[in-house]
Amino acid sequence: MNNLNLIKTDGQFYADSRDVAEAIEREHGKLLRTIREYCEYLGEAKIGLSDFFVEATYTNAQNKEMPCYLITRKGCDMIANKLTGKKGVLFTAAYVTAFEKMHEQLATEHELQTFSSKSTSVGEVATMIKTLRNVMKDQKSSPIKIAVMAKGLCQQFGVAIPNDFVEKPQWEQMEMETVD
Repeated sequence: MNNLNLIKTDGQFYADSRDVAEAIEREHGKLLRTIREYCEYLGEAKIGLSDFFVEATYTNAQNKEMPCYLITRKGCDMIANKLTGKKGVLFTAAYVTAFEKMHEQLATEHELQTFSSKSTSVGEVATMIKTLRNVMKDQKSSPIKIAVMAKGLCQQFGVAIPNDFVEKPQWEQMEMETVD
């Protein structure tokens, strides 16, 4: 077992539980029972199951829909932590290598792209800033971080903005008075 195939679904990479079962030389049904047990424990602890395992199905040779799981890197970690000996070492090497390859591939595909100011209109920059603001607000970013990112976009596209566009919060501007 030198490699593990990954599946890309909704922008995420997963290992198929059938492939994992084969890699660790275990019956798929037994691995499914183990994963369901893990899911039960995670659910009781209110830990997001989808960070580890995602329920899925496949169609078998008899054209019957069967259960399986899509397993994240964290899920593979969890499974590998319970394995010992040669099986554990080989499975860990396989899934770590597979996820690292995907990570490297994505990093080269998504290198920062810069645009010339001539190819982008002010309206397009405004749309990018609005989208950036919405995403950052959804992530609970502070207003100052949002302003810094917006200023950076404007500078990249040559849109003039005032120097004091990013205002520090009042508590950051205050200076402590020393008592003699």
